[in-house]
Amino acid sequence: MSDSPEKPRPQAREVFAPNIENLVQGLFGRGAYPFFDTSGVTPEALSEFVQREEVFEAAFQFATTLMTLWRAGHPETPLRPLPPPSRGGSSDSQSTPSQPRTQPAGLRPGQVPAAASPRPQALEPRASFRLPNGKVGVPYVERIAGGESDGGVFRILDARVPAGLGLTFDPASGELSGTPILDGEHRIALRWTLDGKGPYSGDGALIVNPDPRSLWKVVEPPADAPYRKPHADGRWLSGQGFRLAAASRRGRSHEHAGSFRDDDFLIHADPSSGWSLILVADGAGSAPWSREGSRLAVSVAGEHLRTRLAGDLGTSMAAALARWDADPSATRQTMGEAFGELFRQASLLAVEAIEREALAQGAAFRDYATTLLAAAVRRAGRETFLATFWMGDGAIAAYEPGGGVRLMGTPDSGEFAGQTRFLDRAALSAGDFAKRIGIGRYSDPTVVLLMTDGVSDPYFETDNGLRDPARWDRLWEEIAPRLDASEPDQRLIDWLGFFSPGHHDDRTLALLW
Repeated sequence: MSDSPEKPRPQAREVFAPNIENLVQGLFGRGAYPFFDTSGVTPEALSEFVQREEVFEAAFQFATTLMTLWRAGHPETPLRPLPPPSRGGSSDSQSTPSQPRTQPAGLRPGQVPAAASPRPQALEPRASFRLPNGKVGVPYVERIAGGESDGGVFRILDARVPAGLGLTFDPASGELSGTPILDGEHRIALRWTLDGKGPYSGDGALIVNPDPRSLWKVVEPPADAPYRKPHADGRWLSGQGFRLAAASRRGRSHEHAGSFRDDDFLIHADPSSGWSLILVADGAGSAPWSREGSRLAVSVAGEHLRTRLAGDLGTSMAAALARWDADPSATRQTMGEAFGELFRQASLLAVEAIEREALAQGAAFRDYATTLLAAAVRRAGRETFLATFWMGDGAIAAYEPGGGVRLMGTPDSGEFAGQTRFLDRAALSAGDFAKRIGIGRYSDPTVVLLMTDGVSDPYFETDNGLRDPARWDRLWEEIAPRLDASEPDQRLIDWLGFFSPGHHDDRTLALLW
C-alpha cells in the first residue's frame, strides 16, 4: 500500500465530477443534514464549489483510499464499479441501446435531473432507552423510558421480550411487568415513534440480577476434618406444665466455605428437683476449633449446673424462692449471690476443659474461643423464676406474648460488627462479673428464650432493638405455630433457614414455654 492516495488522473475529472456534484446536492441540498444551511446557495455556486481543484482532489483521494482498503481486506471479492453516467442524459429503464439518449434542456453535460437524482434516506433519529435493573423472583413493573437526541414526543409502540424471561409489555401504559425468571443481560427489541413519525426500531438492555440465595454453595467439610459436628441439631422435652425445645443450624457462610457449625446448645429438665437448664454457645468464626470450644462450654458447664441443682444447692434455692413474696429484696440478693458463684464455677470448669484440649492438641486457647449463655429455670403454676449468665453476644429474655419483654442482661458488643467478648479466665475474675448475672421472678405466662447472634442480629439488629417489644412479638408470631407441632425442634430447624440479606451466621434458638 502506498503512503498516500494517488493524484487524480486528468481523465478522472470527466467521470467523477458530475457524481461528486450530485452527491453534494443530495446530502446538503435536500435537508438530510439540517446543520448545513444551503437554502441560499444557487445551483451555479454549488457546481462551482465541487469543480474546485481541492474539493475534487479530496473526494478522489477518499474514493481511492476506500478502494485500496477494500482490496486489502477482501482480495477474493473484486469491486465491480458502476459505469460512468452517460454524457447524453439520465438513464431510462425503458431505453434500449438503439434508442438515442438526449440531454434534457437546461442541464449541463453529465448533470442528472433533480427528479432522477438519488435521494439518500433520511437518517433515523438517534434514541437511547433506559430500563431499571430487575432481580430474579422480585416483581418488576417499570415504564420503558427513552429519549431522542433532538427532543420531541417519544412513545414505545412495542417491545419484544425474550421468551422465558417472565415479563410482558403493555403498549397502553408503556410498562414492562412481571416476575423475572432468568438472570443476566437481556436485549429488548423495541419499536417507537417520535412526534408520530416512524415507526423506528431499536433495542435496550435489561439487566436482571440473580436471586442472592442462588449464589450460595453448599459444600461439605473435608472428610478428615477433626471435631466433626452435624450441620443441624435439635431436641425437645416435656416438663411439668411446660415444654423445652432447642434447634441449631449451620449458617450459609459456613455452608459456602465448607466448614462445620460453630454453635452448640444444651437443654435439661429434672422432674425431681424441678430445675430446668438452657445453654447456648457461639464459637468464634475466626477461631479454627471454636466448634469444639462451644461444645465443651455447654456440656461441661451444663453438667456442673445439673449436678449442683439436683443436690443441696437446688433444694436451698427452692426454699429461698418460697420466701420471695415475704422479702423480695433480700431473697433476690441471696439467690443472686448463690447463682453468681454457681455460674462462675460452671464457667471456670468449661474454661479448664478447653485449656486441657488446647494443650493436648498443641493449639492456643483462643483457637477454641466461644461465648456462653445459660439459664436455670424453675416453674410453679404461673410463676417463673430464672437465673441467667450472659457472656458474649446473642440474647436472653423473659417474654410475655403481647405483653412485653425483660432482657436478662446486655450483650457484649464490640466496636465493630462481629466483635464480642469470649469466655476466658480474665472475664471470670473481672470485677464486673456480677453484671453478667440476672435474677427474675415473673407471674405471667412467660417464655424464656436464649439465642445466638445468628438469630438476634437479623431480628433485632441493635441493642436498642432488643428492647423493642414489637420485634419480640414479630419473632414469636413466626415461631409459635411451629411449637405446636409434634416435633417442634425439627420445625424450628426448618425455620432457622430463613433468608436475611447480610446475616448468614450459624443460628441457635432454645426456649422454655
